[in-house]
Amino acid sequence: MIAAISLLGLLGAIAALNCDLGPHQAWPLAVTSVVWAGVLVRKEWRRPLQRLLIPQPPSPARLDDLPLEALELLERGPLLILRWRTAKARGVLLFWPDSLPRARRRELRLAVRAHAVSRNAETVAP
Repeated sequence: MIAAISLLGLLGAIAALNCDLGPHQAWPLAVTSVVWAGVLVRKEWRRPLQRLLIPQPPSPARLDDLPLEALELLERGPLLILRWRTAKARGVLLFWPDSLPRARRRELRLAVRAHAVSRNAETVAP
């Protein structure tokens, strides 16, 4: 992610310098592009890692030791979207194939499916 942000900042600066803007407009735009990319890189670099734990169904799933209530996994092509709700907020984690290996993706799918099974499901029709 850091490399992509850096590359986009550099390409934005090159694009600003190669367009039809005059030098007095293009150079501040190019510098702004590089500086903004630096701000985003610093923000991404300082972002803490998150710990996701999906135990067996009686226990709630946890993210950084906070219990998650409604856990949902969506598959959109190669992208996995994990959505949840807590008592105070909602959240989302995105997993691209390069950030989560194939075996871990399968493990995440199975864990969420096992956790989604209703704990209070009746075994017989009423």
